[in-house]
Amino acid sequence: MKQQPAGKGSARLFDLVAPVYGCSFRFQYRHYLEIYQRQTVREMLNGSRSILDIGCGTGAMARALRDSGFHLTGVDASLGMLRQAKRLTKAETPLCVLSDANRGLPFVEKTFDICLASYVAHGLKSPERKALYGEMRRLAGNLVILHDYTEKRSLITNFVEWIEDGDYFNFIKVIRQELLDYFGNLQVIPVEPRAALYVCRV
Repeated sequence: MKQQPAGKGSARLFDLVAPVYGCSFRFQYRHYLEIYQRQTVREMLNGSRSILDIGCGTGAMARALRDSGFHLTGVDASLGMLRQAKRLTKAETPLCVLSDANRGLPFVEKTFDICLASYVAHGLKSPERKALYGEMRRLAGNLVILHDYTEKRSLITNFVEWIEDGDYFNFIKVIRQELLDYFGNLQVIPVEPRAALYVCRV
């Protein structure tokens, strides 16, 4: 799981655990690289070049997408996570910004072709999720993508998400209808046993 844009308390928590997340960087990088080089995913991304990775965490996904030929910008609310990203990506990710999507991101409208948030939305309460959607829709010219959980749950994930006290248990019930209501369209592409890409055109 990756860091999520949240309040100061959550950011401080992720500052503390950032080195632990950093230990899984290589595994996450290879995992994301494999997913985003699949033909069905590449076809969906065709025609897009610039991507904003919201909640970029240690930069594993940003690095994988950069190595797949995209221009990446990462933002995260945790300074600790961004320090890990700088160290682990060896500054190969073009830009990492300390910012919180729920407070507004420092970019002008339609700066990016794609706005992507990986394992972020499930940790946000409904009002915060809708604030995230608003920023993603404002900044994306082509696609908004949530890489997140599906209804196929595991006991370990249930336990971790219960400890983190996000909105996981409600999220997996409402995400499809929530996105349809907000964006008016939705394509779901399964990419992991318990996760999918929720893709909305803007």
